[in-house]
Amino acid sequence: MGRQSIPFMAAKRLAPSLVAASWLALSGFAPEPRADLAYDMAVLGDGAGSAYPPVEPGGQYPPEERERVTPPAATPPPPRAAAPRKTSWTLSVDASVTGDSNITGGTSLDAIAIDTGAGPAPVPVDPAFRAKASIGLGASAAAGVRAPVSKTVSLAFDAEGYALRYPDSPGANDSSALAAAGIAVADGQSSGILQFTAYDRWYGGASASRGFGLRGNWRQAIGSGQHVGLYVDARVFESDWGDALTGRSASAFLSYDATLDPTTTAAGGLYLRRDWMHDDAFSNAELGGYVSLTHYLSSTVTGGISAGLGRSEYDSPLVYLSPEARRDWRAYASLWLTARKPVALGLYPSLTYTYGRTSSNIAFYRSDRHRLRLGVSRSF
Repeated sequence: MGRQSIPFMAAKRLAPSLVAASWLALSGFAPEPRADLAYDMAVLGDGAGSAYPPVEPGGQYPPEERERVTPPAATPPPPRAAAPRKTSWTLSVDASVTGDSNITGGTSLDAIAIDTGAGPAPVPVDPAFRAKASIGLGASAAAGVRAPVSKTVSLAFDAEGYALRYPDSPGANDSSALAAAGIAVADGQSSGILQFTAYDRWYGGASASRGFGLRGNWRQAIGSGQHVGLYVDARVFESDWGDALTGRSASAFLSYDATLDPTTTAAGGLYLRRDWMHDDAFSNAELGGYVSLTHYLSSTVTGGISAGLGRSEYDSPLVYLSPEARRDWRAYASLWLTARKPVALGLYPSLTYTYGRTSSNIAFYRSDRHRLRLGVSRSF
């Protein structure tokens, strides 16, 4: 075999690092490797992939923070008469088929310029790491137990999980499991929960992030048909992809929703997220928001539309790609329809279209994505 060129060797060694960085950046973990090829390979190994930008509730896995605070129904149900408090159990399941134009969240570029130490050189992007279309099969489940200890306070236990599989692209398979325990409070006008959490997330067969943390939310009525909500989450985690992808994260999400009429609800929210990684180039902060409108189209169908925009900035540059630290704008828009009544066996079908776009000062991270998802869900 002939001697391999410097660009070829750089591509062979850098591809896993660059794609791992892309996955983490798009998913909110967001690291970048140091200026040492041996270090890159040691800490990042062969893991690679891309996660998912924010979408509407039930629109795609994994769920985003705002999905936890955005009411999926247009009008909150009327309060029920007080009943003797007793332990309650809940279970919801969901299954879906999703056509996705870019399952990796990857670049459309055929090659990128890499500084090999002797100046920039064009390095081909491995086709496995470029934008790729596919059809995914998804499933999720969430179970909860509320055991009352007083008129307003309950012990709260939850378990959540999802799995998204691409039969022709196992390297993009994504799944997660989370367990939570804490207390829940409700008094008619407000409700809240505070829980300790433990979780693990797998991507492409490796544990991309696992750890523990604290999460909570509070929802408060502030007038006729109006509510504000606050969601917070803090985590400490590590990764099988290496110490550079280990660190801490914290986020806060503020939401507002109002019933405009008996069939229409408007909502909006702002969020702030910060990651502190062991490698400064992986640390970043993001600020963003969204607006949405949900409407009862008929007695059997609810529809909605939403749009959001976020700005993400990184603490230090990825020297291989640019002398400047990464700066992204991340935008999305979504349309969805969902049944208000079960069609059979208690199942509620839904159809969601989502478009997401990442604009970055570094060409490698620019991408766009179309998704069309058909799902069915049931609650017990």
